[in-house]
Amino acid sequence: MNKYKKIYTFIVSLILLLSNTSFLYAENIINIDASKLVARAEISVNPSSATFTEGSTFEVPILLNTKGQSMNAIDLNLKFDPNKLAIIKPSTGRSIIGIWVQPPKYDNTNGTASFVGTIPGGIVSDSALIITITFQAKSTGTAEIRVLDSSNVLANDGLGSQAILTSNRGVYTILPKSPGGLTIYSDTHQFQDHWYNNNSPTLAWNKDPKIVGFNYILDNKPNTIPDNKNILNETSKSYQDLTDGLWYFHIKALNEGGAWGTTTHYLLRIDTTPPAKFKPQTDYLTKDNINTALITFFTTDSLSGIDHYEIGVIDKTQGETSSPIFVRSESPYQVPLSAVANSRVIIRAYDMAGNSIDIQTSVRPPTAIVQWFTNNSSVMLLLLLILLVLLYLTHYLWGHKVLKRFKLISHLLQGKKGESLDEVVKR
Repeated sequence: MNKYKKIYTFIVSLILLLSNTSFLYAENIINIDASKLVARAEISVNPSSATFTEGSTFEVPILLNTKGQSMNAIDLNLKFDPNKLAIIKPSTGRSIIGIWVQPPKYDNTNGTASFVGTIPGGIVSDSALIITITFQAKSTGTAEIRVLDSSNVLANDGLGSQAILTSNRGVYTILPKSPGGLTIYSDTHQFQDHWYNNNSPTLAWNKDPKIVGFNYILDNKPNTIPDNKNILNETSKSYQDLTDGLWYFHIKALNEGGAWGTTTHYLLRIDTTPPAKFKPQTDYLTKDNINTALITFFTTDSLSGIDHYEIGVIDKTQGETSSPIFVRSESPYQVPLSAVANSRVIIRAYDMAGNSIDIQTSVRPPTAIVQWFTNNSSVMLLLLLILLVLLYLTHYLWGHKVLKRFKLISHLLQGKKGESLDEVVKR
């Protein structure tokens, strides 16, 4: 009986001990909302609404909001109406995606697009650019771009946890194309495929009666689309002192219905820098009844490139005021020494924009001595080599006292009377 009583007493004591321990630590219990630990992200189509003209192109950036947490992988799937819209190109130049798991792809027949990639190191941002897609408005009506439920974003937590994803959709109104289109012309830069050394271009364009304004921009990007904010009424524009390079003028029109038309692009090629300086090389051919100066030349141009060379020859005996007649030529150029014994040759290099640079070189027939040395250069080289060997031997024999040693040996061999070996060695 005492045995069971002891067991009973032990169990009761243990229960009381555990109860007291739970009471002691109850005040340290922390309640955590598990929903706050789940990663969240948002993909947004920007802008969410806009109005465009049939046939026009417009850019749609797709942005990621990581909701304050680090994300490192994106699987983005889009759906659009292929009867209303068509993807011209997706631009990944400024995307946060560092490694594309598969190349960006789109299908204008089914109206789908897919972009899968990772972000090395992860990213925390409220408006990170995933990709920018350029669409073309194919027909009038309402077009929609939405993010499919198959899209997902993974957290940068080492586990690849899938974030709870929310998204918006872009809804765009496509209006009928405005009658007539913009035609850009320029009196200073008439052809877009030509280079010009005029860095102050002037451009002009036509205005249809139903057009109420324009918006334009000049930059170095070929596919820029002006925004829908500024409305300008002028039909010409001049620019001053543009830097060398390729410039693109972009303009679009606003019609009476409030819709912006297609962007027209005009290319300006400007090069005001002449070709690079160069040094001609002159070689004289005076053998086998040939008496000619052969002038070789070459230069480069960093922008428009070299178009051609022109050569002018001036006889120095006619004075400095004489002007040469330039003829188009290539390298090498031959100057007959029999016709012009002492002349100045001007080499003029032109680039594609019409810039030029003049380089002068003198042509003077070599004297008889110089000519002999030129014609017998191999013999002179051999003689020079022999002379160098003799000088080296002389220096070696003198510097190492070899002659004195030979003289000593001669004395010893002759054995002159009255001289001991010690005296000979000492001397």
